[in-house]
Amino acid sequence: MTVDLLTILCVITTVAAVEETVMDTRTATAELGWTAYPGSGWEEVSGYDENLNTIRTYQVCNVFEPSQNNWLLTTFIDRRGAQRIYVEMRFTVRDCSSIPNVPGSCKETFNLYYYETDSVIATKGSSFWMEAPYLKVDTIGGARASAQGGPGGLMKVNTEVLLWPSSA
Repeated sequence: MTVDLLTILCVITTVAAVEETVMDTRTATAELGWTAYPGSGWEEVSGYDENLNTIRTYQVCNVFEPSQNNWLLTTFIDRRGAQRIYVEMRFTVRDCSSIPNVPGSCKETFNLYYYETDSVIATKGSSFWMEAPYLKVDTIGGARASAQGGPGGLMKVNTEVLLWPSSA
């Protein structure tokens, strides 16, 4: 699976319908410091969005590895008593048919999970990399997959917006 997670914007709404941004990676210029599993295969790199703004991205492309189980965990996000969670993700997906001789482990979708807690629960050294404690929000598909970077090396950017209640 080749996925570039371009930006995540978390906006949390409170009872009084006040919105508060608790994470916005669109303006990050330094490492985001997210935890990736497995330890090899993921890369955090700087790139450019369609407006040539510098952005931080994570990418993984282990299509020749069987039975992939790739996870990317953000740093702890304090929800601050929010009632609803709003997430906007921008990402690119490589068209599996554009990769020659792939043995069938290529995916053009990924799952978004969340886990509510009051502290950090997973680290690079923990074994918290399984679906069981997390709640699945949705399966995200790249409606606009790119073949080998697309014309001029530009990837087609997908945007997914999700909203779900918090158990605050």
